[in-house]
Amino acid sequence: MAKQTKQPSAYAELFDTFRRAANQNLKLQSQLLYDWTRVWHRSEGEPLSLLNPLRQMQQGWADVVMNLAKGQQEVIDQQFDAAIKSFETLWPQMRSLSASPSSPAVERPVVASPRYQEVLEEPTSEPTQVVPVSDRGHVMNIAQRVAVVTGAASGIGAAVARDLAARGARAVVMVDLNDQVHHTASAINEQTGRDVADAVIGDTSNAEFRAKVFDDAAARHGLVRICVPAAGITRDALSVRLDKETGKASLYPIDDFRKVTEVNLIAPIYWAVEMVARIAEDRRRRGLKKWEPAEEMEGAVVFLGSVSSQGNKGQISYAVAKAGLEGGAATLMKEAIFHGVRCGIIHPGFTDTPMARALGDEFLDKYVLPFTQLRRLIRPEEIADAVCFMISNSAVSGELWADAGWHPPA
Repeated sequence: MAKQTKQPSAYAELFDTFRRAANQNLKLQSQLLYDWTRVWHRSEGEPLSLLNPLRQMQQGWADVVMNLAKGQQEVIDQQFDAAIKSFETLWPQMRSLSASPSSPAVERPVVASPRYQEVLEEPTSEPTQVVPVSDRGHVMNIAQRVAVVTGAASGIGAAVARDLAARGARAVVMVDLNDQVHHTASAINEQTGRDVADAVIGDTSNAEFRAKVFDDAAARHGLVRICVPAAGITRDALSVRLDKETGKASLYPIDDFRKVTEVNLIAPIYWAVEMVARIAEDRRRRGLKKWEPAEEMEGAVVFLGSVSSQGNKGQISYAVAKAGLEGGAATLMKEAIFHGVRCGIIHPGFTDTPMARALGDEFLDKYVLPFTQLRRLIRPEEIADAVCFMISNSAVSGELWADAGWHPPA
């Protein structure tokens, strides 16, 4: 008879006991720090500006210490939540191994959930059991996932890569045509204290380059499960321009139109499709077919649209490309969910990026800021936070507008 082991709930209770002990220890430390610092705490309602310089410095240190204690509390909760989730996912595998008389559990390796470790094994003809997960499993974790972000040298792409790395991604492959991407990746690695960012230079509209990026990422880090194709260009001009002297009209250059739609519409869709195809192949290799709600999400795609998709003077090609992404995201969502991949699109307003700054301060002050409720450009970090929200929350689908209340004039 197989040796009886504790149920997952019992282990969860044990983890919670450890959590409570750690929290109690942290509370004792916090109380000691507070007692130590409260001798210089100002009286209730006393403005900091009325304190002498020494007391101002002491008060500042007291606030810093208490904020650090709160930060440690959040880290403890996250660590214990991850431990419980990992064990609950592993439990069915451990139980089946321990119950097998022909293959003792001690002689067979236990592979962690794909959320924390990629399954690295030879293909097998036996179907892989679908391990049910708790309700929290429907929320796709960024931690330990491999991501690809294009247009990552600066602007929104760089901010997204930075945020993914900060949220614990195993690797973030940063793609751009500008060699500045190497400096951006190095800065992210320095900030996070680990080699998480991997810079790659190339043309995102090149199919062979795209396939090589995914091949190399899989070989070095594991299967790519997050894709944010943020690379984009503009070639702004009126669709019809009339020469006041000659009276002749010139049309928007068709070569520019094709280039803008190639980079901003076709390329992003194919970067997404590339990832979906590889996830589909991986599921087939593991004996899985149609994705079921009991499973965790396999991957997520977030396209970068724009408020220009509603129409914007002088951006005929850019507006068409961004509007086209809406249809691409909606269609791919209907198809890719079969393999457990979600697709969505975020529409940023005018964001403080090199592309927006190239319009010039005069243009921004006259045609953009007056029609923006925030009366400022959006920060790239604000868009990155919204992108990560779309990736993490499986209930969020379709389109998300992050336009800072911008409404274009007629």
